[in-house]
Amino acid sequence: MTTDHIDLPQFVTFAEAADLLRDFGIDSTATAQSVRYLARARGERWPFGDGETQVPYRKVANARSMDTATLVDYLRAEPPNPHGRGQDKKPRRTGSAP
Repeated sequence: MTTDHIDLPQFVTFAEAADLLRDFGIDSTATAQSVRYLARARGERWPFGDGETQVPYRKVANARSMDTATLVDYLRAEPPNPHGRGQDKKPRRTGSAP
């Protein structure tokens, strides 16, 4: 699904991206830090960066910015996990820490 890109800014910073994610109902708890975490955690799957299939970030003053339409379309197709970091790979220890 694509977004009506007419009213959107062409580029957004991580803080502005978090605002859009909350406004579009993609992630109601989005913060600039959580969007940065997504970028690091998804690595080559993240649409922005220096990789062959990635769109380069644009430098605006002291901040990196991303193409808004690409970001919103990507996060609508692959939204953040609403339950946090995902399932445990091993059972958690119970009891008190040593």
